[in-house]
Amino acid sequence: MKKSIILLSAAASFAMAEGSYTLGVVSVQNSAEDINPIEQTITAKTITQNNERTVAETLDNVSGLSMSNTGARNETTVSIRGFDAKRIGVFIDGIPVYVPYDGNFDYSRFLTNDISQIDISKGYSSVVYGGNTMGGVINIISKKPTKELEGNLRAEMVLDSDGQMARHLQSVNVGSKVDGFYAQLGATYSKRDHFRLSDDYSPVAGSAQPQGDRLRSETQDQKISLKVGYVTDDASEVAISYSNQKGQKQQPPSIDSTLASVRYWDWPYWDKETISISAQKNFDNSYIKALAYFDKSKNSLYSYADNTYSTFNAFGSTFKSRYDDYSYGARLEYALEAGENFLKLAANYKKDVHRGYDISKTIDSETMTERYEDHTISLGVEDNYKITKELELLAGVSYDRLEGDEIFDTNTAYLNMLTLSSQSSINPQAALIYTLNDESKVRASVSQKSYMPSMKDRYSRKMGRSVPNVDLDKEVANHYELSYIYQANNISTNANIYYSKIKDAIQSVIFAPNPALEQNQNVGDFEHKGGEFDIAYKNDSTKVGGNYAYVDVKNKKDSSIKRTGVPKHQIFAYVEQKLGSGFSIYANSKFRDGVYEQITNGTYVEMASFTTFDTKLIYAYMDNLQFEAGVKNLTDKLIQYNVGFPEAGREYFATMNYKF
Repeated sequence: MKKSIILLSAAASFAMAEGSYTLGVVSVQNSAEDINPIEQTITAKTITQNNERTVAETLDNVSGLSMSNTGARNETTVSIRGFDAKRIGVFIDGIPVYVPYDGNFDYSRFLTNDISQIDISKGYSSVVYGGNTMGGVINIISKKPTKELEGNLRAEMVLDSDGQMARHLQSVNVGSKVDGFYAQLGATYSKRDHFRLSDDYSPVAGSAQPQGDRLRSETQDQKISLKVGYVTDDASEVAISYSNQKGQKQQPPSIDSTLASVRYWDWPYWDKETISISAQKNFDNSYIKALAYFDKSKNSLYSYADNTYSTFNAFGSTFKSRYDDYSYGARLEYALEAGENFLKLAANYKKDVHRGYDISKTIDSETMTERYEDHTISLGVEDNYKITKELELLAGVSYDRLEGDEIFDTNTAYLNMLTLSSQSSINPQAALIYTLNDESKVRASVSQKSYMPSMKDRYSRKMGRSVPNVDLDKEVANHYELSYIYQANNISTNANIYYSKIKDAIQSVIFAPNPALEQNQNVGDFEHKGGEFDIAYKNDSTKVGGNYAYVDVKNKKDSSIKRTGVPKHQIFAYVEQKLGSGFSIYANSKFRDGVYEQITNGTYVEMASFTTFDTKLIYAYMDNLQFEAGVKNLTDKLIQYNVGFPEAGREYFATMNYKF
């Protein structure tokens, strides 16, 4: 039976979190479905409930996802079911935002105050996104106004365990929608002066890190975003979006040189700028959706000679450098409802440009040392077919092709090996979804996804320790999953078991012609298996819930190689209880166990498991003004996500949030 696209668009908007930017949503299913067993959505309400200041903190509380801190770069990453950040497609309003050179994404640089929802696909994901989504997809959806005037003001103050000001954050979001026209403006500023270590920390012999405040732990982030658009009577829409964020961060040194090398690094800036235009035109039983974008990433890294962070050696490992990368691209999507089929066709084009510069240590000058260019084309088709009222078949296939366009490098070592190359992949997938009743569904799916190596994978010499390999081929993962989801008025549960097999995984191995060097090669054979369970219950006065994830990653060819930064067991639980007279109390707890890290001498160590507790008191003064005061890491636990780089101890916070 046919449905009009107008009704589908309206239902999709209603089904999503209130005030979501609908043009930025990509869904493998009909978005009007009440229960979506493919994508998992984290709403702004959940983010606020858990006081998650960054995207990294938000994702770390989702089953199957885990946060890790690459301490040597002061960069926070996130894995999905053991797949690292490079193998995850990260999007903001459907726009890919990873850094072109290495494919990474520092999740801590992105604050949550202008986010409406985050959609997560684990393994199986829509082909509309394009290539390089082997491990899953994270799509961050911004806010969009629904009233003539609306917005919020938020302020937060964080004190360390000694009562000293450690961080403050301010944000404002203002939006208006009148006669189909809308505009949304957001601004955020966050400054962390320092963080204090747990009192359980004891300095090791020779360490420069004393007890108390963490050395070199200052960060600063600011962002401004603007969106203007128009929605017609038939729910067609066009919008222009702009965002500009600027950040800078210091690099805390390793607390133990036997575990992690001590580097005297600093990041003077970490900036990102994005502009896009998107539109959707609705017809009776179809629509056309288009997106064009330009995304720019700039960052600079200084490596100093000593802990004065002011001097450089004439030779050696000290340097001043910067990256000036950008991407531009477009997506065209066509959807048609015909009988019991909902068919989508999609085409993606993405151009990536990396430019690296060496900055003089003594004079105000710089030299371009490398310029690499790639482009990626992705074509996809997927269909939702209603076999019966209860049974639905999802099927799709994509063709992805990566072409090297330019190589310029002033480093003459192995320059003859840097030649342009190309590669392609075909990725099919299918899922059966059976509706048991109005509250529950089961899903069985199989999908093949690929990862095409980044510029850094192919070209990097790793400070002279590695030989480039332009012939690196794609990695291929086959995902198998069985899931059950139940949603009723007061309770929801979700259970998943999965198995993924990865072949031709990229690993750094001894370079045979010169055993003193290494080279990236397609020699790995991994399997990922595990399960996840989520549960939540709420009534008029109580909310309680949590999740558990088990992740087991094995190298089938060499069991001595461990996947680092991924917990084997992770549990998150929370409870909120209304006390009356506008007061509520909230608490959560997180347990993390079974994480391996690699230390300086190349051996693996298992990190100590830890459990943390957060709690806060909430006071709602009328419906539009809320105050909170609480404690993070209540027991002052000594936490390390990455060996040699401890996190903050106990912190106190107070927030004010005003809605209008």
